Amino acid sequence: MMKTVILIAAVLSTVSSWVETGWRELELESGLHTKCSDYLDFNPLDTRIHMRLTQLRPEDNLQFGVQYEFFEEAKRTSYVSSVNFDWHTRPGHKSGVYLHVGEDFSDCIEDNPEMLVIPTTASIDMNSDYTVELNNGKVRGSFKDGCEKADDGSDTWQSWKRGLGKIRKLAVKVTDSTLTAADFNLNDYFTLEYRLVKACPVGTFLSDKISLCLECEEDHYSPGGYLNSCNRCPHGSFVPAGVGFNESNCTFWYSCPGGYFQDNVGRCKMCSAGHYSPGGDALYCHPCPADSYSKPGAMHCTECPANTVVESGKGTCISDCRDVTVDDGDSGAIAICRTVPVIQALLVSAYCLL
Repeated sequence: MMKTVILIAAVLSTVSSWVETGWRELELESGLHTKCSDYLDFNPLDTRIHMRLTQLRPEDNLQFGVQYEFFEEAKRTSYVSSVNFDWHTRPGHKSGVYLHVGEDFSDCIEDNPEMLVIPTTASIDMNSDYTVELNNGKVRGSFKDGCEKADDGSDTWQSWKRGLGKIRKLAVKVTDSTLTAADFNLNDYFTLEYRLVKACPVGTFLSDKISLCLECEEDHYSPGGYLNSCNRCPHGSFVPAGVGFNESNCTFWYSCPGGYFQDNVGRCKMCSAGHYSPGGDALYCHPCPADSYSKPGAMHCTECPANTVVESGKGTCISDCRDVTVDDGDSGAIAICRTVPVIQALLVSAYCLL
């Protein structure tokens, strides 16, 4: 019988800044039965593991497993728990999916037949009650209802959840059974890839092609998370790009958010830097007053620091605010007019007009 086991392990250490890994292929080198990656930074509280499986050709006598193991540190002796898959294509053999808790050596078994079929995609969200979902969320695990009691009578599901705070590393191991025929190569039957992804913010979706969060186009909305596309607003309703997070944001009258104005066809356009708009039905953006600045899409302008100046509509960032200096020529006159009190300004008005 052909058997392959894929191990994905997670371990605790100091969390570094998270980096999108993109899709990585799990591929055995020719003639080898096992291959293990380096440990990767992984925080189960805000990051998911995605895996996709592409069957290249049919095989009716194939068994392979996928195992996600979690550890406290970057070493095998600090084992915490695991998510285990065991898939069979051989008739009469049952597949299995379960969670194993190292704290009390107990399991949570998945009995849903839909969860036991080899999927095209698999996702593990440790910080959820379902933990595993298959085929882009069409099937979700119900492990919580299938947990056995540990030998000491403790609750397995609670033990599983307690271990989440310890997980900080992820490693990937691919293992092929030594009983497999010498000329067998799993890569000829399946392509297996994985990636780490963080939840996207509202108004964006997770691109399956480039593994990044992209802004929803106009007239679409998204609650964020791990969705691979945005939802379209009902026919005839509108919402600016990247703004909508649920259907209630889609309106049949075009009321623009702050920092936007309505163009000549009634669509919301973002104000440029140095300008602002309260939104609503504003038809244009106002230039920022003198000695203030704004970034693109601003509802209001920010005053420059004390003793700095910038012309109206010219301030796009704080660095545009220049120190007040008294130089020879006209620039000195301008500086004086801006800094003296009103009463004093009347006295030097003649000078300012030179």
